[in-house]
Formats: sequence, C-alpha cells, structure tokens
Amino acid sequence: MAADELIDANYPVEKANHWEIKCTVEEHRHFGVFWYRYGTPYDKEPIHGLSLYHNEIPLNMVQEITEFLQSKAGGKILYRKNRAFLQGSNEFSDPRAIANLAKELSSKFNVPVEITIEFEKVTQEEQEKNIFRLPSNKMLPIVGPD
Repeated sequence: MAADELIDANYPVEKANHWEIKCTVEEHRHFGVFWYRYGTPYDKEPIHGLSLYHNEIPLNMVQEITEFLQSKAGGKILYRKNRAFLQGSNEFSDPRAIANLAKELSSKFNVPVEITIEFEKVTQEEQEKNIFRLPSNKMLPIVGPD
C-alpha cells in the first residue's frame, strides 16, 4: 500500500507483527526498511530495532540510508551481508509513523515505496468490518495457532 493509504489506518499497534517499506531504485535494485516485533534474526539471537536489506545498491547509498535511519531512530549500526541492523533503535508500529518514514525515504532517495504490514491475532470480524481502515486486499493476517 502507499503511505497515503496507511496514514488514516486505525489498527491496534499491539497486533502489528511486522512491517516493511520496500523502496525500488530500478527494476532489480531495491532496498527495504523493516521491523519485526520479536526481533530480526542475526546469528542465533534476534536483534531488536529497525533493519534494512538491500539488493544491488551501491555501498555508499547503503551507508547513506543506514545513517539516515540512525538519525531518525537511533541504535547501533551492525552490517551483515546484504542487511544492516539498528540494534536498540526506537521501535514503532503505529500507522502514522510508518507512513511518515515511507514518505521521508521516498523523498530523500527519490524512490517509490510500497508498505506491507502483517498482523497477528486478527479476528474474522475485524477483517470483515475493516475496523483497521486498511485496503481489504492489503491486510495480511498471520495464519496459524497462537
């Protein structure tokens, strides 16, 4: 979804499990900023905070993106292959903060963005009544037992 579709969403932030802002530089060149409620795998232990993945992006741009994210959310920068982690950075899952970060990334790096959010413990009624105020084809509930 676009940032403007998310700005008016109204979901319980405690139900957000994961979000990602995918930024396309060119057809096969992109990067994404993401967050997992339970941490992002790094070796055997999860790291809590924002993370970044990149595909065929010049290293100087990766560093610029990472430094931009650190200026917004803090944290200690750790690099691993095609990912960067902001260990201990500020974590958020509210729709306005995600939408604003997406808009800032789009503007600063001149890229289109696409946002996805996964939710846990979403009831059938919540989906049917669309109480989260998201486009119905954009709600991604996590399927499976608790």
